[in-house]
Amino acid sequence: MRTRIGRVTNVYPSTGKVKVMYEDEDSASLPLPMLTMNQEYFMPAVGDRVVTMHMENGSSKGFVLGTYYGSGMQPKATEGYRKDFGSGTYVICRGGDYQLSAGSVSIKGANRASVSGGGAAVSLNGDASMVGTNIIIGSVAASENEDYGEIEPDVCLKITEESVEMRAVNVTVESDEITLKCSYGTISVEEMMKRLERIEDQLGLPHAI
Repeated sequence: MRTRIGRVTNVYPSTGKVKVMYEDEDSASLPLPMLTMNQEYFMPAVGDRVVTMHMENGSSKGFVLGTYYGSGMQPKATEGYRKDFGSGTYVICRGGDYQLSAGSVSIKGANRASVSGGGAAVSLNGDASMVGTNIIIGSVAASENEDYGEIEPDVCLKITEESVEMRAVNVTVESDEITLKCSYGTISVEEMMKRLERIEDQLGLPHAI
């Protein structure tokens, strides 16, 4: 086997191959397959330097082992694990913490028979939080072709920096005690209903509830 270093000149995403220019001999390879790294798909970019391995009987057959640090490509992390996917998207795992940075994140769960209606489920163990400038939690009709990140559903809970908006045809809240708080003060729903009942009694009206 012969190991060589070259620069990627062409990328063929559908076949998982790249063409490499060897500047030391001013020659180019045929399209060479990338190593799958246990079925992980990630193609190098045109201009990246890569290490290749060829059969001893010629350069027509071989593999691209991958990119390497140096020659202008420097590590973006100094500890833990980091994986860059291009366009500013990456993951970092350090000290048990996992961070995903991306312009848009879509999580698709497989249908589970244990979920009502056979839908998907996402479970978070222990304490969990969702923090952001604008948060929308909603439900839309299932479609494989929809970009849910661009949709504001008709049924949703919308949280912004200054307000919380709940939008739905019907809303049901079950709780032993519900307390409402605003600039006027704090009152429970039970106490508010009792006050309405007293007003209805004074007006001689039947109780609505």
